[in-house]
Amino acid sequence: MKEWRSPYNPFNSFKALVWREWFEGFAKGDFLPPITVDTDPSNACNFNCIWCNSRKYRKEQPKILTTEHLLKLANFYKAWGATSTCIAGGGEPMMATGFTAFLEECCRLGIETGIITNGSLMTEVKQQVIADTAKWIGFSMDAGTPETFAKVKGLGETGEDTFKKVIRNISGLAGKNPNLDISYKYLAHPLNVEDIAEAAWVAREIGCKRFHLRPVGLDNLPMITQNQGAFKENHIRTLEEQMEKAQELESETFEVYGIRHKFNPDLSRKVNFTKCWAAPLLTTFGADGNVHLCFDMRGNPDLILCTHEPEPENILKYWNTDYHRELLYRVDPKNCPRCTFGPYNEMVEQVFMKDGMCRFFP
Repeated sequence: MKEWRSPYNPFNSFKALVWREWFEGFAKGDFLPPITVDTDPSNACNFNCIWCNSRKYRKEQPKILTTEHLLKLANFYKAWGATSTCIAGGGEPMMATGFTAFLEECCRLGIETGIITNGSLMTEVKQQVIADTAKWIGFSMDAGTPETFAKVKGLGETGEDTFKKVIRNISGLAGKNPNLDISYKYLAHPLNVEDIAEAAWVAREIGCKRFHLRPVGLDNLPMITQNQGAFKENHIRTLEEQMEKAQELESETFEVYGIRHKFNPDLSRKVNFTKCWAAPLLTTFGADGNVHLCFDMRGNPDLILCTHEPEPENILKYWNTDYHRELLYRVDPKNCPRCTFGPYNEMVEQVFMKDGMCRFFP
């Protein structure tokens, strides 16, 4: 199964080689300010997805950042040198009343914004602000039919109507700004692999520019045992057949991505590196008021660098210090769940430490 039509796309991990200065710093243990930051406006969520890796975190530390603090964060990002922020979280970001104000402030400051949302809380006002300010938005759909959506989102009887509402919301947003990069995001799981081609067709029909699929990180989920959740051969075969059909829907304005390079052939996690090197590319300002070293591990008390509430500048006391390095280097990748930054960690070792590409030669 091919991952994409063109390698020049947002999901190709080799774009990280553009960040040479940062990677050279990682190899030496010297961390520049991050390329981007995650902003989690909310830990609360109105969905109950079966694979949620923030379930415990949300339950133990439910919180929504104030509008005042979100605006503080935007201005700190600008002063620190971050050029973009992904607005997502351990919950649904649109549950924060300051969501639109934060987008508008980032736009005013020249900070690019991307959004990951379940799309159910989008209003006409939010649609317009997103259309006017955001660079991209990804809708976590994970289904092509109302029935599957209700099942994987844990919404029960309300799930089918919610699916239809989100579809209308996406279509409405696409109509407000045809240049907005809208993705229909799909976590492939044994329960939804048969919906993939249908979901891609829906995505194209409602105006999405991209259909983005990757396997769910089953090892992130202690509540799912291997027998209940692991991909079997028939699941992988169905996934590949469905993706072939989905890719037949591609056009000049619609692209289909099936991300596999971060996983082994059996869709289990891939660990081709010895240490966590690249986490300082991005840091996460959590809704709980803490700065988390790794967005895949939000809520892990061993990976909290400091607090950012009430003053975001607090991070400057800790960033690129011995404490920061010690916290990062004690991470054993073998004990981690699926790593979003796995390819970046591999590049630090293979390109910038071992010089496996002879990088000073054309």
